[in-house]
Amino acid sequence: MQLRFSPTLLKSALVFLLASLGPLVNARPAGQLYDPEPPADSAYVRVIVASLGAIVDVVVDGRPRIVKLKSGEPGDYMVLSAGKHSVAIHAAGKPTAQVSTTLDVVRGRAMTVAFTTLLSDAVPIFFEDKANSNKLKSMLAVYNLDSKSGPLDLLTADGNTKVFVGVAHGTPASIQVNPISVELIAAKPGDKTPLARTSLAMTQGGTYSIFLLPIEGGKLSALAAQNKTERYTGK
Repeated sequence: MQLRFSPTLLKSALVFLLASLGPLVNARPAGQLYDPEPPADSAYVRVIVASLGAIVDVVVDGRPRIVKLKSGEPGDYMVLSAGKHSVAIHAAGKPTAQVSTTLDVVRGRAMTVAFTTLLSDAVPIFFEDKANSNKLKSMLAVYNLDSKSGPLDLLTADGNTKVFVGVAHGTPASIQVNPISVELIAAKPGDKTPLARTSLAMTQGGTYSIFLLPIEGGKLSALAAQNKTERYTGK
């Protein structure tokens, strides 16, 4: 027996199916995709403060963009139009800037701005961040923000594989790696004694950062984080 459906019934079924799928099609993981898309002339800038014990607000062009950012934790990448911008760091909830800088943002680029101190005359460190061009790999970057540690190696926890060698303070370093879960240690060049350790689980196409940071007692800490971008709202 051949079954037949009226055009009206088929149309109703199709509308129901699309309505059911809508939440799945439109779902977007916060902090990773844009809705709507940012302007074509935009760039991406994030801020990290390495000064011990600080909790700050990040103010861009006079407007708060990140509130209560903790020392040693990177903010999400902010979407900024190409050109010059003022970036000021305030103690959380305070109206007066502790330190500020002017950025000349280049369209299509990504940048990390690191404040290693909050003294009024402090000059931040600027890192140009690389995108992941191989979606089968992960992009891993390391930032040495401890001015007293000297160059550092980054190795697997067993000490058998060197991921980065001799990363100097304020010098960018990045590499494409296989997307695996791994524990890493920071050590003096040629030494396998861990000064700090961290772990991360990477996925294909992801971008990740490891920040080497000073902590109390003149020691070193390592923080691993997956890079995230703020959700662009068109404002």
